[in-house]
Amino acid sequence: MKHIITFIFFAFLLISQNGYSQRCGGGTLAFNIYTLNGEEIENFEYEILPVSKELLREKFYKKVVNEINLDNQNYSLFQSVYSSGIIIGEQFINEIIETNNGKLNESLDKMLDLSKVTKNGKIKSSLFFITHEKNNFPVILKISNNQKTIYILGNYFGGCDREASLVWNNGYGKLN
Repeated sequence: MKHIITFIFFAFLLISQNGYSQRCGGGTLAFNIYTLNGEEIENFEYEILPVSKELLREKFYKKVVNEINLDNQNYSLFQSVYSSGIIIGEQFINEIIETNNGKLNESLDKMLDLSKVTKNGKIKSSLFFITHEKNNFPVILKISNNQKTIYILGNYFGGCDREASLVWNNGYGKLN
């Protein structure tokens, strides 16, 4: 009996070493907007738009990523989308957002409720999202003021604690 228990213990150790675990479970994403030279901007308007994963792949990724890397989750573009996001051109927005999909809107509403963020509003400099590590829900974060509108594709409801920063410079933006 003692040998059986010892065998089971070592077998369990070998099996558990190959298991996968979560890194954090969830956290907070702080999306910050900075201006250069202390330029004061009254408020930024934001809107969070749902993105169809299927349309994203067909209408955006297939146009900007070579075929070899389309399924490579370690590809730099995909890593950027899942960390701080990427600025994309307005020509892609209407092709990848799906505001008439009830199920997609319902999922977005649940995530917004969990984060206590509204679908649109005004911010001075920061927007905070509650994240869940395994969540993969791409959105477009539309940031604008009277000078310019910037569209950012990101996974702001997934991952662990992190920060994304947009540097706003005379109506142009750069993500860090």
